[in-house]
Amino acid sequence: MFAAKCCKDLEQLDRRPEKILQINQFRYLVALAKERHFGRAAASLGISQSALSQALRQFERHFGVPIVQRHQGGFHGFTREGEAVLALARQFIADHDRLLNTNWEDPDAHLTGTLRIALSPVAMTITSLLTAPFAAKYPGVKLSVLCKTMPEIERGLKEFEYDIGVTYLDGLTLGGLRPYALYEEAYYLLVPRDHPLSARKSIDWKEVGMLPLCLLSPHLHNRIIIDRILESVGIVPQAVIETNCSLGLFAHMRTGNWLTVVPHSYFYLLGDWVSIRSIPIVNPSETATIGIVIHEREPLMPAVRAFVEIAQQTGVGKQLDRYRA
Repeated sequence: MFAAKCCKDLEQLDRRPEKILQINQFRYLVALAKERHFGRAAASLGISQSALSQALRQFERHFGVPIVQRHQGGFHGFTREGEAVLALARQFIADHDRLLNTNWEDPDAHLTGTLRIALSPVAMTITSLLTAPFAAKYPGVKLSVLCKTMPEIERGLKEFEYDIGVTYLDGLTLGGLRPYALYEEAYYLLVPRDHPLSARKSIDWKEVGMLPLCLLSPHLHNRIIIDRILESVGIVPQAVIETNCSLGLFAHMRTGNWLTVVPHSYFYLLGDWVSIRSIPIVNPSETATIGIVIHEREPLMPAVRAFVEIAQQTGVGKQLDRYRA
């Protein structure tokens, strides 16, 4: 009920100057939600803390309810009504920025603005397969590419911090997101070329689980998938070394003291490294779907629609298959 009232209020604002809510005031609210601190939010906005407090008080007077929980002058979260106003503020800003960057004569002719793309760590390896063809067709759009965990991607899309996510589709937990499959991720054991296993044509997951492994950190979805597969063949997952950076996997594997499991999309970066052998892991032959995720809303921001269309036409899966061992 309160959210509906907020929508009506935003549509029918009192036109007296002191009653009109400005776009910057909505940004103040979103900044506070991000920083969770009055001083840091004001600093990020380049305004004084008193100006931020005054803007928040105007919000509360306008809607007639408390929006921010305060204790001894500090920020202690949003009220239930404040959360509803915050959700509308995020959507309002997203819609405002989308319209601001729209070419009304031909929305797709000369796209401009910034497209914010958040990718899971394993998907960062194929970023250029998506961004390069888009940038070639729409050079006026600035691309901001960020590496984020799956929960961060989901939250960021819901809160309009990101426009596009690229991640595992099977691990999505939040509603209101629209998925587009790109490719099926398969798993390989990486070993140095002079390693005793380097001549193998394939290897079972059970045997992989017995090896000294360097794997991604347990909170990352790639690791969650690997642990689940190992558990399915009766192996308690154990990694000698854990890292949240793919470069850490390669660095430790190159020593020959540790081996690692990677998705085949990594071969796009590895290319023809003569010092590395990749061995398909079987029994079971598992895959996971990587895809694009966007906010479920209409109309779509033109740049988002264009990015999805180009990504689907690019055939990422077929391109990656060329790099399999």
